[in-house]
Amino acid sequence: MATNIECLKWNTTSFKPSNVLDYTEYTLALKPSHWLNLKTKGNTIKLSHLGLTQRLASLDNLNNLYVYDWSKAGLKTIKSKYEHNSKLTNLASNSSGNQIVTCSDNGKIQLWSFKFSSLKMLTEFRGHYQCARNVEYSVDNNYLISCSNDKTFKIWDCQSNKFIASNMFHRNWVNIAKFFKEDKLVVSCSKDSYIQVFDCCSGKCVIKFNLSPDFAESLSLKEEFSIAVGTQLGSIQIFDLRALKVLQKYSEHTSQVNCIQYQYRTPCLVSVSKDKKLNVYDTNEGRFLYSIDHFNEIKSMNISSDDKLLATTSFHFDNEITLWKAETLKI
Repeated sequence: MATNIECLKWNTTSFKPSNVLDYTEYTLALKPSHWLNLKTKGNTIKLSHLGLTQRLASLDNLNNLYVYDWSKAGLKTIKSKYEHNSKLTNLASNSSGNQIVTCSDNGKIQLWSFKFSSLKMLTEFRGHYQCARNVEYSVDNNYLISCSNDKTFKIWDCQSNKFIASNMFHRNWVNIAKFFKEDKLVVSCSKDSYIQVFDCCSGKCVIKFNLSPDFAESLSLKEEFSIAVGTQLGSIQIFDLRALKVLQKYSEHTSQVNCIQYQYRTPCLVSVSKDKKLNVYDTNEGRFLYSIDHFNEIKSMNISSDDKLLATTSFHFDNEITLWKAETLKI
């Protein structure tokens, strides 16, 4: 394990043990209540709330993009189709909620604009020479990071749509990569079993975690130092960059974890899996809270940035998205 963590030297946050963390509300500590069902033509493979707006973007397996808007009376659905031979593989939205990015199995990246209740593709540029598996915005929305079966992740300028940098340190598919620590770090997970942390200033890998024989399929980052991953064998592991080791491990899932996400304001962690279960964990106390069974494999879920809504796939039907309202528990 690499221990050269000079890239963390600008951190000024003091460490707080879990018993002194001050959380006043747990919005997913109690099971959420079913609120709304949204229909799709195909099976939904990715969900993303559009910033603080009352809108949700989704991508299905038929290359259809949807934006659901419940900000006014009644539900409005905006739909657009990617009319190309390649298949869209993933979707993300910026924190402002006015732009969506997708990636496809031919390695291209697509930028979409959502304005005046219309969804339109702005531009498309080639990112990789093999299937692009995931794409994400930076915290400040100025950059994109994409990852691919070509064993790289690449960074792009959102304004100019130009290539900035590429990483070629992984030895197998890069499943997911995200910016971290005010965009100063990148955390990437690969089928080569490694989680790697890169310093964007030096371009060097500064920390490695080895999950062998397992590997991470999904990734979520929290606060200053917590890295949570969901693995192909069904475990959830939480790493701490200060301790350079696994602090928590959960084994409630019996199959691949497809998606994992921290709540924004609480220590609750949510995961969904091929085993048709949505699980919620309290990472403050290090314990499993509850499961919600679904009709079929849950390919995606997403928590709104105010922590009040949770969107999941396949609760009753494969071509349906379910919105849940989180219950608030004050402590």
